[in-house]
Amino acid sequence: MSIIGMLCFFFIAIPSLVESFQPLSAFQSSRSLSFHHSTVSRSESPEIIVPPVSAPVAFPSITSIGGKEPFINKINSLDELQYFLQEDEDRLVAIKFYAPWCKTCQRLGNHFGRLAREWGDGVLNRNFVEGRIRCAEVEFKTVETSRWVTEELSIPAIPTLQLYSGVTKLWQGVGAQNTKLLQDQLRKLEHLSPDDLRALGESRDDGVLQQAMEDSFYSTPDFLNEEW
Repeated sequence: MSIIGMLCFFFIAIPSLVESFQPLSAFQSSRSLSFHHSTVSRSESPEIIVPPVSAPVAFPSITSIGGKEPFINKINSLDELQYFLQEDEDRLVAIKFYAPWCKTCQRLGNHFGRLAREWGDGVLNRNFVEGRIRCAEVEFKTVETSRWVTEELSIPAIPTLQLYSGVTKLWQGVGAQNTKLLQDQLRKLEHLSPDDLRALGESRDDGVLQQAMEDSFYSTPDFLNEEW
């Protein structure tokens, strides 16, 4: 090839070669890469999902959700009730009789919980705090398992609230609105001494629990096997 021919070829081919080797722009690169990713099958390159790193869950402390958490003792039998009432006879005891499926009982439960938080034992900053009274609840589950509630304690309906000093009953109220009446009773009685409370209980008590405790004692196998 002559020198003139070689020069002509150089001036014609070089511009096209330079254009083919130009770098891709940022937009062109991203389009090219995304297209390449979309064409790879899952069998060739499985998608790995990395869950985001979350911060540790901070559970609210008891003080941050309303201060003292009330401690309400659960009672399941007449023997447990008797033991609970005799365990600390110097303080008043408020008892709630309820059923979980009862709408009125659910409303009563909210009021009773607030009363227990204000007046009763509780937990504050993981420490047990003794209140002015003790609170308990009795769940009416079925007619068979809760027969002692209706027959031995003569609870007329649910919900029912009772107030005790030792094993003597000072007050009873039926219905969701009686939480206020119970609180009124507590305000009237909180300044009385344990001896005065027991004396008042003896004058007000209807004798239902006392009779139930006596019947339970004489019907126990130990009593029947006792030699007299």
